[in-house]
Amino acid sequence: MLLKRLILKNFRTYSDLSLSFKTRLVFFIGDNGEGKTNLLESISILSGLKSFRGNSDDEVTKWNENGYYIGSLLTEDEEEYKLEFGYESQPTRRKKIKLNGNIFKKQADAFGFLPCIVLSPFDLIIVEGSHTERRKFVDHLLSYLNKNYLNTLNEYNRLIKQRNASLKTNQIKKELLLVWDKMLCEKDDFIRNERKKFINELNELFQKNLKLLSGDKDDFQLYYKPNVNSVDEYQEKIRMNFEKDLRVGYSTVGCHRDEISIGHSNRDILEFGSQGQKRSTVISLKTASFELIRRKLNKDPILLIDDVIRELDVKRRQFFVDLIRECGQAFFTTTDLEGIQDYIGNLSEPKQIFSIKQGGIEELN
Repeated sequence: MLLKRLILKNFRTYSDLSLSFKTRLVFFIGDNGEGKTNLLESISILSGLKSFRGNSDDEVTKWNENGYYIGSLLTEDEEEYKLEFGYESQPTRRKKIKLNGNIFKKQADAFGFLPCIVLSPFDLIIVEGSHTERRKFVDHLLSYLNKNYLNTLNEYNRLIKQRNASLKTNQIKKELLLVWDKMLCEKDDFIRNERKKFINELNELFQKNLKLLSGDKDDFQLYYKPNVNSVDEYQEKIRMNFEKDLRVGYSTVGCHRDEISIGHSNRDILEFGSQGQKRSTVISLKTASFELIRRKLNKDPILLIDDVIRELDVKRRQFFVDLIRECGQAFFTTTDLEGIQDYIGNLSEPKQIFSIKQGGIEELN
């Protein structure tokens, strides 16, 4: 799938912008703070319905505006698609996502129509952050591939939120939670089994990529450690933990407490990993994600590469170039082409370069 046109209205620093893309490789060049990453962010919202930087819709709306709009023209197998995302904060908050003028009745159905993989400095949080960040990474990717998983996860999170709100009142009776707990148990069982299968698949590709990248020096794995291992265990633990849940004011049992370890069976990379090993781990995870999406969806994901190539050593840069050869389309941000031109220049195909300065964008010849 290729992105041929991007239209932004009141998004971040852009009041009214329209860009056309004629090539597979597109570069946005400019100093820090000029709005390069904002462009990648808008594409990622079309793909995953939220910012990869973790910002809310209000935060990405241009200052003093009531909402924003992202429009696109996509092509795949000689077919054209118009994908649009709109957000309004007043009079009530609402989103609309359209495909060829038709509104998605369920926003989840739009998730991943435009598959994208983001590679950015923010990615280190997958390794250096908490288990929450690792679950987010797995859930986001798995939701691309399985809409039933996405819908079940959303419903599970809604039920947990309601259960926690009741626990915080400190007046709820155990019997009144039984209905919620039964529904949560069923959804927890589905989520746990899907995560287990998915992480096994991801782990195989992750290990392969990491060995290539490290020259067989690193043999880390992904380890999935569910909070409970069966329906029976869930029912027993949630019954035993009722008083504790009531005391702390939140649910201590369920898949929202699952852990994902990266490293060796008894040691996480956080305990011993160098910065180089952490970068290799993130790159291997992202490239494994790319391969899985392509394999499962039979689509070449778009790569959104946010100013990361110049930070890599020779071996890791070459690994990127090999990945770029296989992707559908790649968008780069960088302060200049110096330092990466020798690598990207090896890709003998047309490239578009846009210069971004003081809020204006100019295409360079």
